[in-house]
Amino acid sequence: MNRIETELGNALKAKIRTQGPMTFRDFMAAALYDEAMGFYARAPRIGSPDGPFDTNAKFQAFAYAMAKAIIYAEKALGFPLRILELGGGTGQLGKNIIFFLENAHEYLVLDPSPGLRAKQKQRGLHAIKDIDCLPPGPTFVFGNEVLDALPVHRVMGMGDEEPLELYVDLDEDGEFCEQPNPLSTMKLVERLSGDRVQLGRGQVAEICLELKPLLKSIGRVVDPGYVIFVDYGDRASNLYSHRHRNGTLRSYYHQQHAYDPFFAVGQQDLTADVDYTAVYVIAEEVGFEVEEPVSQATWLRNLGIMDYKGTTGDRQSDQEEVDVLTRPAGLGSAFDVLIFKTKGLPEGPGLQPVS
Repeated sequence: MNRIETELGNALKAKIRTQGPMTFRDFMAAALYDEAMGFYARAPRIGSPDGPFDTNAKFQAFAYAMAKAIIYAEKALGFPLRILELGGGTGQLGKNIIFFLENAHEYLVLDPSPGLRAKQKQRGLHAIKDIDCLPPGPTFVFGNEVLDALPVHRVMGMGDEEPLELYVDLDEDGEFCEQPNPLSTMKLVERLSGDRVQLGRGQVAEICLELKPLLKSIGRVVDPGYVIFVDYGDRASNLYSHRHRNGTLRSYYHQQHAYDPFFAVGQQDLTADVDYTAVYVIAEEVGFEVEEPVSQATWLRNLGIMDYKGTTGDRQSDQEEVDVLTRPAGLGSAFDVLIFKTKGLPEGPGLQPVS
């Protein structure tokens, strides 16, 4: 299938011609987050009922369960928590969570996309661009499919030798291609070493170095509180095994899997599986206590999602939402829930059935 020429694609090609090859991390950051032409700048309907993906944020039942998690956390601490949603999509999830909460809350949405922040504000949410503007305080942070959208470096194993990094370059026809070159930063080797991973010769893997600054910023803001990520990924030993010899990078264009990350630059989504090992190591370095991941199905059931009653009064529709979110062969097993807490707090919400 022929690639689609886009304004952002042409701009990045011009940059490569003048400045040379760029890391895949820089390419992905531009493709997703360029403020004028990136995928998220175009404000896709993420999280809306008619949105492009079958994602948790589309369902009121998920908002109900997240509200239950917030209420549990506040009861465990004995005082109200500021709520910080990472990557709020259209704002529909946040609006639904606020509806199900028992009391008024300070509810903030952190989002890099100007277009999505505008949509969130239209729904009455307080949307911010930079987490560093927030002072430390009692906080409940959650991100639904946020970590998988962080830009990643792409590296290629060279057996016993140091791995190479795949850079985005232009071929003889002036089209995007990937070329192996020496690493842009030794932090990539440090991550693989910390994960105790040795890539096979020719094996491709994605490494996200954005995890550390994000978790450090969250660690500064949450004092005390809980952090919850709902995402997909695996431990490093599985993520970087021979089963993923070509990595886990995926792209989606108009709800369809596009096998070319350069197919429609700025108009397609890019995502990679999350390295849970790295996430947990960094979270502990930041000062959080971590809990073992649980499946989304287990977490939602523990929170009491089976008692969900929607706003329409249609019990069949309510049950269908619950089934979609907890189905073992669907979203219930596709996503895991990673829970951190500041030291000394009770166990995180959803780890045990609600009594």
